[in-house]
Amino acid sequence: MRSVVSALAVILSLLLTGVAGPMAWTNQNVVREDGFVALTAPLGKDQAFQSRLAAAAVGSLESKVDLPGPAEQVGASLLKKAATSMTTWPEYPQAWNDTVRQSHRLNFGGGAAAGQANASTSLVLDVGPLTALVAKRLASTTGIPVTPPESVPINIGGPTQRQQVDSVAAYAPLWWVPALGAVLFFALALLLARRRGAVVLFTGLGLAAVAGLWGALSTIAKGAGDVGFGGTAAGALFVKQLVAAAVSDFSSWIVTAAVAGGVLAVLGVLILILAPKARRSAS
Repeated sequence: MRSVVSALAVILSLLLTGVAGPMAWTNQNVVREDGFVALTAPLGKDQAFQSRLAAAAVGSLESKVDLPGPAEQVGASLLKKAATSMTTWPEYPQAWNDTVRQSHRLNFGGGAAAGQANASTSLVLDVGPLTALVAKRLASTTGIPVTPPESVPINIGGPTQRQQVDSVAAYAPLWWVPALGAVLFFALALLLARRRGAVVLFTGLGLAAVAGLWGALSTIAKGAGDVGFGGTAAGALFVKQLVAAAVSDFSSWIVTAAVAGGVLAVLGVLILILAPKARRSAS
């Protein structure tokens, strides 16, 4: 009976580990603002994606700027160049950083920032900081104050995706609950086991299997990201790039779990080999 309960405890420990790992990664890299900024940093270097955002930012400003005759031609020329060269401006990396932070607050902060009504029903990428950068350049060039719109949201997901993000924001911070359960069930398995080496061995093999499952699910998630969603081409491209960045980052967790599983398996084998010798020496 003890062996059966011990085996069940190992299985439950592995199941909880399989849930706790992705939850912890999501909380650290998606729900937390600093983690999300770090995760999306590579997207700021993707020229195709950033060119689309630059064009969207410039387009949102063009329709709202009314320059007097002498400055109109200069302004039109700057806006045209900005759509293709804004990503090379020295201020651009900070503007992209601000774009990500502002978008994160809209999507994970309950819509507290500008664009609250839109953020409450959909997911958005707010390129307002990029538009503000163009407006600042335009004002500096023409000498005429230019007031940019406070928010320039690009749709990246509808109400269904919004609900999913709200659920993630609510439950991912609770990753420690299944993690604690996994540790307690593993401790129970060791306590009840007749051969602790076997528990460690099968826990290691199971952890390696969990890592393999994470890898398979990551591949599926990347495929879903390649299909994309969102109301605009820029939004769909953002989702695709974000999912690819997430899969790439989570791969290090998969490797760590696989290595830890291998170490536990080897340790279990050593315990099984050495334990009988230790008992014979003691007798």
